Amino acid sequence: MLRRVRTVAAALLPLAALLPATPARAAVAAVVTPVAAINFQPASSATPAGWTADTGAAFTAARGSGWVRQDDHTPLDVTRNTRDRARAGIDARLNTLIHMQYGDTGGTNGVATPAAWEHTVSPGRYQVTVSGGDQPAYDSSHTLRVEGTPAITGFVSTAAAEFRQATVTVEVADGRLTIDAAGGTNTKLNHVTIARVTDEPPPFTLKVNFSDAATAPPAGYVRDSGEAYTAERGYGWVDLGERTPVNLTGNGRNRNPAAGQTDVRLATLMHAQLPAGSAGIPTPGAWEAAVPTGLYTVTVAVGDAGTALNSVHWANVEDQNAIAAFVPTAATRHATATRTVRVTDGRLTLTPSGGINTKFNYIDIVSVPAAGSIPGVRVSTPANLATAVPTTSSVVQDLVLPGGGVAASSLTSSTVTLTRLSDAAPVPATVITSGGGDVVNLSPTTPLAANTAYRFTLTSGVQDVTGRAFAPYSIVFTTGSGGGTGGPIAFDKTVGVATGAAFTTVVTGPDGRLWAGTLDGRIFRFPINTDGTLGTPAIITAVRDNATALGLAGAPARTVIGLAFDPGSSDLWVTDNYQYVGPLNVPDWSGRLGRLSGPGWTTYTPVVTGLPRSVKDHETNSLAFGPDGALYLSQGANNAMGAPDSTWGNRPEQLLSAAILRLDLTRLPATLPLNAQTAGGGSYDPYAAGAPLTLHATGVRNAYDLVWHRNGHLYAPTNGSAAGGNTPATPAALPAACARRGYTGPAVPALTGVPTAETDYVFDIRPGRYYGHPNPARCEWVLAGGNPTTATDPFEVPAYPAGTLPDPNLDLAGTYDAGLHASANGVIEYRGAAFGGALDGRLLVVRYSAGQDIQTFDVAPSGALSNRVTGRPGLTGFSQPLDVTEHLATGNLYVTELGANRITLLKPRP
Repeated sequence: MLRRVRTVAAALLPLAALLPATPARAAVAAVVTPVAAINFQPASSATPAGWTADTGAAFTAARGSGWVRQDDHTPLDVTRNTRDRARAGIDARLNTLIHMQYGDTGGTNGVATPAAWEHTVSPGRYQVTVSGGDQPAYDSSHTLRVEGTPAITGFVSTAAAEFRQATVTVEVADGRLTIDAAGGTNTKLNHVTIARVTDEPPPFTLKVNFSDAATAPPAGYVRDSGEAYTAERGYGWVDLGERTPVNLTGNGRNRNPAAGQTDVRLATLMHAQLPAGSAGIPTPGAWEAAVPTGLYTVTVAVGDAGTALNSVHWANVEDQNAIAAFVPTAATRHATATRTVRVTDGRLTLTPSGGINTKFNYIDIVSVPAAGSIPGVRVSTPANLATAVPTTSSVVQDLVLPGGGVAASSLTSSTVTLTRLSDAAPVPATVITSGGGDVVNLSPTTPLAANTAYRFTLTSGVQDVTGRAFAPYSIVFTTGSGGGTGGPIAFDKTVGVATGAAFTTVVTGPDGRLWAGTLDGRIFRFPINTDGTLGTPAIITAVRDNATALGLAGAPARTVIGLAFDPGSSDLWVTDNYQYVGPLNVPDWSGRLGRLSGPGWTTYTPVVTGLPRSVKDHETNSLAFGPDGALYLSQGANNAMGAPDSTWGNRPEQLLSAAILRLDLTRLPATLPLNAQTAGGGSYDPYAAGAPLTLHATGVRNAYDLVWHRNGHLYAPTNGSAAGGNTPATPAALPAACARRGYTGPAVPALTGVPTAETDYVFDIRPGRYYGHPNPARCEWVLAGGNPTTATDPFEVPAYPAGTLPDPNLDLAGTYDAGLHASANGVIEYRGAAFGGALDGRLLVVRYSAGQDIQTFDVAPSGALSNRVTGRPGLTGFSQPLDVTEHLATGNLYVTELGANRITLLKPRP
């Protein structure tokens, strides 16, 4: 519920005076708890009092701290990099140090591999102080980052200032606090202190009995008899629609003594929707209380102890439903429910929306301790009380994730449920999360009934990756009239024509066979039978074999996403990546592009290495040959919305991330592979004259697939971000990269925890244009369409101040909506003659998440997309579909379903 933010401090003191049972309130303050004080030194040096020595030993779980490689975070012993300068008059903590990048000096008395230091901590917020430096006779440019957040950047020691100390506050989501020196030269670390930071509001309790003005409330309760909300009192009634204060005194009742109800809370009530003609105020009302931001356990009761049974009671608390369609009987006159709700605007709201003559008895509000560490739902699609919801819709929850993503293993048919409201009958459904673990998606396996109410419930059995239970959540929504939109276009399914592997991608080869890549790096080559089913495949392991031979981190597993046959030969080009299996520990710069050749395609040649990589599943994605003979590939973003965030391991964007890249094969060096690493020890420059790998288009957050249409346009379905990401701010002085692209504005503020999700997109990619995902390394700062006016603007970000202009290079005309939480992935241009050519030339876009289906777009010769259609028969009801391809001779489709480890055949219906 969107409201103006209200000031609550003035309201709380008068309220406290009414509540003798409520704990005393105090100002909210950050609690800083020391965790560790580490001095980096040789083992032979004396350890300063109160400090713990780190002598360069490799990280072990038993010790809980130590050194790792900066690139892939595998344990690394750097004891040879410790030094003690033993100078008189120098603080002992500064006399000692450890080289984090010893090889930059050209010396031989140390470990040349760049190193990072890690310390095991619980997920949360930490205040970290670092000291870097040395006496100035060295070629050092000291740079220290904590969880990817810069603390010291490019510090060069001088005689007047040999050391620099800095403090940053960071979020740790993966259980390890990491300090690295990426971007520095011969960085030396002296000492580190770590402290846990928690913001804990004072306990809050408010118990209210709704009644007439004459009835004394029970012990521990305050009475509410319909008074309008005032800040001085801190609670009261507002108009249900306008949310302006409204006086409902006269709507309170006490049914005793006639009712003989021993519980005063149930004997009394307040009409929130008094029928016209009754004694009292007929204006429908909602009730609000001023509370600090946080989580609250709320218990509400509805009903009537008297003889009146003419009500359909509904009770909604904040954005959740507590009680729906309760009709009292002579035997059961009351209903009670408890919900855990998140308040972000200073007022907790109770509404009777959906009900008829709803009567509230009482409400108990109790704050939940340590609310900042509890994961939960940020916003639901559909929202509570939504109507006309499509019968093929999914239910998707954006999440609050203080400790990292949701644990996929905790999403089960008992922890996340959908039931029919009328009889609580369960609805069969699949429950998944995104690759980033930042949403929960429930998709019914068959269409819902039309014009029917359903309850979605997420229980505390859902956990994040650190094992913390989610705050429970529940909503009610109603479907629309249903009805198909597919017209004469329909397909018949043959489920599971191939099974038993986590198929990621699929293409039809020039050899007439079906080729499929997998999460672990295998490539399957299936013969296609005359009926469209698949025969026994040949399995090609060349990618895995090469990873093992080269000793790549994570080998032999490598996730294959892109497959493209060379139009000038039988070679198969592939993208392969470090396989993401859950922990936020995927090494950066681990993406590759390679070529399979030779008999049986058993020879793998790495062609491009050092491509950037997020800590999770944004990686080097699909590839496609363009009409110019160049190879185009999609490179995923490193984070949610352009600036580091804890859900994505606080990894910043790199120069080549969040972009469509173009590889000119004629410019490749004679000796392969081409190392495309642009930072952290690499120096590749995509802007250099003659560079083989260049930026074709930028700001493309995570395009899983690419397709060149016969109209000459390149289309890229792209995943937008879930809510909760961070965006970068333009610095006071623009970096040199801005001059390269001629950027002078707009200036934008940073946004933290953006409260709204992006939609998913299909981009009509044009060379040199920007598509909305910020990347400070390229002087790109504005998320999506900014917020240029006070009206509703295309693809706006409401968290920006009104007047925030989009990036001047944003290709708004080439941006199309693929649906909120769609996870738009695989794409093809349909070229079959089926259906009398009615589908010919349209784009088919796979939606992995919301819908778990295939949607279609009409395509104009100009490139414009229109008429997005979902719900076509045979193109719905998949289990986490990722990719699709067409067998041109038959018009058959093959869909990879990651959720079921299978490939499904779709035949055009005659």
